[in-house]
Amino acid sequence: MKIKLEKGQTFINIKIPDDSVFDILMGKDVPGIGHDKIKQIISKGIKTHSPEGIQDKKIVVIIPDNTRLWARGDIFVPQIVKTLFDLGVKKDNVKIIIALGTHDDMPKAQFSQLAGTFCLQNVDILNSANKNQDRLVYIGQTYKKTSLYITKEAVDADHIIIFGGILHHMAAGFGGGRKYILPGIAGYDSIQQNHSLAMRKDGSPHPMVRQAKLWGNPINEDINEAADLFLKHKTCTYVAIAANGMGDIFHVDVGPLHPTFMNGCKKLDQACCIKVAQKGDFALISAGGHRTDQQLYQATKALFNAVSIVKEGGSLLFVAGCSQGVGNKTFSSVLKNFKNDPKTIGKQLVQDFNMPAYVAFRVIDVLNRFDVTLMSDFLEPETRELGFNYTNDIDGYINRLNGKGYIIPFAENILPVLNTP
Repeated sequence: MKIKLEKGQTFINIKIPDDSVFDILMGKDVPGIGHDKIKQIISKGIKTHSPEGIQDKKIVVIIPDNTRLWARGDIFVPQIVKTLFDLGVKKDNVKIIIALGTHDDMPKAQFSQLAGTFCLQNVDILNSANKNQDRLVYIGQTYKKTSLYITKEAVDADHIIIFGGILHHMAAGFGGGRKYILPGIAGYDSIQQNHSLAMRKDGSPHPMVRQAKLWGNPINEDINEAADLFLKHKTCTYVAIAANGMGDIFHVDVGPLHPTFMNGCKKLDQACCIKVAQKGDFALISAGGHRTDQQLYQATKALFNAVSIVKEGGSLLFVAGCSQGVGNKTFSSVLKNFKNDPKTIGKQLVQDFNMPAYVAFRVIDVLNRFDVTLMSDFLEPETRELGFNYTNDIDGYINRLNGKGYIIPFAENILPVLNTP
């Protein structure tokens, strides 16, 4: 068979014997929704779920940064803002905050890519505060002792609208919804406190901190409480979207934060959780192309999704363009310096937690248990320094594979699950 795996704006052509492949995992056959229909759903939902007297409310619209370009904020965030204007909300009463978490500030030149030209021309667009103490407000402490600092402009708002996608997440179970508050618009230290719940005291990862796991996951439980603490005296509407196995938006819903989020999680599992009968000897995966693979740091979501259906010691071909490089200095440093010593970095994370270091810790664990080859824009020396194997001969790589495996063309969107009795 012949198949294409997307890499940035290009793709890798693969030829592999049919009898070497158990299956090509694409998700359920759930059709995408056209942009015009999505806009209609968003407008109707915003109008239906707006609080009384919205014309006089201070409104903050929270949106994703450039690690979620697939959500098409450039198309749909303007629809939210235009609907608010139709409801009589004044321009000065609307602000857009980019939910950075711990990511770097987005330059103003990229704001239209996230929120569209209309928003850039009509309302204030701000990065969340992150490490800027002057723009952080302490609002309380969660049951798990996370001291919650939130971006001031959001604290000052009466009504919150969250726009963003729901996807499987290696720490919070699912991304989206309440996660746009913590870590989204929270301060750096609050985020690290929350994410430190991913580690056990012995330096091993918490077993309940994983994809598609909400209840019993301490990170998710803490995030939920943080969202409720932040929204205690506010109203909130969530504009939720989700992508199918091909990366096309198939689900749109607008409503109260928690039920809308949970409904989206259910829809995502139905479309993108794929049960397989047995583990493969290998998997050939792509992060999904330029909307999901610009940075290695973000593209690793695809890797974490795929490893569960590969036999221990098996092979993974990981295709990710990484046109913007590694994406995080700490992540890069830990990969390079601890690639043969995961126990040491695990113990360090217990004492001084850092999310990029934790992601690297999880990647190193995968690299030590599987034979992972990265095909990206990195040259061979950088690829190997990061701990991955390198090839520029895809035909030779395929010919050297043994056994039978899986192909996952959009692995960020697909969560394979072993169908155990």
